[in-house]
Parts: sequence; C-alpha cells; structure tokens
Amino acid sequence: MATLKNLSALMILLAVTVALLPRATFATVGIPDCAKGITSDCGFGFFKIIVLGETSAPIDECCRELVKAGKDCHNQFVESILSSHKPIKGTISDLYRRSNETWNNCAATSSVSPPEPAH
Repeated sequence: MATLKNLSALMILLAVTVALLPRATFATVGIPDCAKGITSDCGFGFFKIIVLGETSAPIDECCRELVKAGKDCHNQFVESILSSHKPIKGTISDLYRRSNETWNNCAATSSVSPPEPAH
C-alpha cells in the first residue's frame, strides 16, 4: 500500500513537472527575434505539439502568428528548442516531422501570407 502511495505521489510530481517546466523554460530559451510576435501561450502550445507530441492542433490565432513569423523563423525556433530539450515523445526525426506537419497545417489554414524569405 505504501508503494502505491509513493508511486501515485511520484506520478503527480512528474505530471506537474512536465506541465510546468516547458513553460518556464520556453521563457528563457534563446527565442529568435523573428519569433517575438508569437505569444507565450502559442509558443507553449507549439512546444507541446512538437516536443511533447501532443496530438491537438494549434488554434487559428496561433497559426496566424506562426505563418506571419515565417517558415525560416519556425525552423530557427525549432532548432533553439531542440538545442535545449530532447523530444519527450519519439525521436528527433519525430520532432522534425511534427514540426513540418505543424507548419504545413498552419500555412494551409491561415489567411496570413508568410513573409518573403531572406536572401
């Protein structure tokens, strides 16, 4: 019985840590300047989808923010996250796949045009 209690307490602690740590870390990770227009709630949402492997889709407003920032910025953001976090769910290849899926879904559904790529 004591082992079950300890396991339950450990699971609760783990869940709280996973829920809170990425949000705190997101604020301190070297976010590219181009991503400053992405709100912390949207950034955290993208983090959960790309790094933690959540299956929810980003909300329309977050997709507009992402597309407005541009694909290059999205890639920089993903690289900055990857430099300080390992994927929680899957491999690095899975992280890049989820990143591309997120960008493609947002670009397809957003009414905002992405910026011209820098030359």
